[in-house]
Amino acid sequence: RRISGKCISMILRNEVLEATSPLQTCGGVEGGVEASVHAVREMYMDPSTDCVLLVDASNAFNSLNRATALQNVRVLCPELYRYLTNIYGTASSMIVSGTKHHIL
Repeated sequence: RRISGKCISMILRNEVLEATSPLQTCGGVEGGVEASVHAVREMYMDPSTDCVLLVDASNAFNSLNRATALQNVRVLCPELYRYLTNIYGTASSMIVSGTKHHIL
């Protein structure tokens, strides 16, 4: 998954940036996450700033509705839809070594 994801990201970079901008602040930015951290720190340190509110991503606890997310991808970035459907279209099982149980 990791290698194929990187390849597809390189090929569809412009399409993904167009579909996700401006919501994904790190998309297409060299060192994007680090740049965002520095930008937030600058806002926080600015004397004219009263408050900085950080909101956790909606899928932090796997609470995102996969079907809805895939439908949005189908509309916003159809070039990426088939790949993401193959990867995230069904729930994955986690198998713990040494047990007979599957964790969903």
